[in-house]
Amino acid sequence: MSPPMPAGGGVKARARQESQRARILEAARKCFSEGGFHGTGMSAIAREAGMSQGLIYRYFTNKAAIIQAITEEQREERREALAGIATCSELVERLLEKIDAWRESGTGGPCEGGFDAALFLEVSAEATRDADIAAVVMSQEPQIWEDFEALVRRSAEVAGKPLAPDALRRRTVVMRCLVDGLILCYVRDPGQDREVLRKSLQDAVAALCL
Repeated sequence: MSPPMPAGGGVKARARQESQRARILEAARKCFSEGGFHGTGMSAIAREAGMSQGLIYRYFTNKAAIIQAITEEQREERREALAGIATCSELVERLLEKIDAWRESGTGGPCEGGFDAALFLEVSAEATRDADIAAVVMSQEPQIWEDFEALVRRSAEVAGKPLAPDALRRRTVVMRCLVDGLILCYVRDPGQDREVLRKSLQDAVAALCL
């Protein structure tokens, strides 16, 4: 979906191109989080990045291409994070910490560690309206399910209760729903009792024998 990186003249040129691309993506994250996907045009991204729209189009054909690049970066960050987590119980604690940091920042944008609740909700909503965004989201789903399944498998093994394939799949579905539901619930009502939420989720994880 993104056009090829503009032709360069060596290592320095390539480094500059990578820097420009990162600058565009950072500007887009900020604009999408603050103004929403529909409310953000390429002109707004250009202003935030401090460059011309023409230059942006050399790197990305449209907003969907920018979203694809952003979500692919987040997917890689999520893969690395999940790979370093041993159990589903640990995942709940880590995710609550990320959401706390997002809430305390008061910006609605990414917190330390890359979690961007506002953009998560924005992309999810836009996928129901825009075929290009829906295609981006759907293309990433198989890998997300694979990563969650690997975590559930590890968690069950740590508990000394390895799962048969069918049971593994069912518990993975429930765990994924718990995680996505946690994000939505906490973002929509950040004033709720954190410890009640944490204990409820940990009870659910324990009920799954994870």
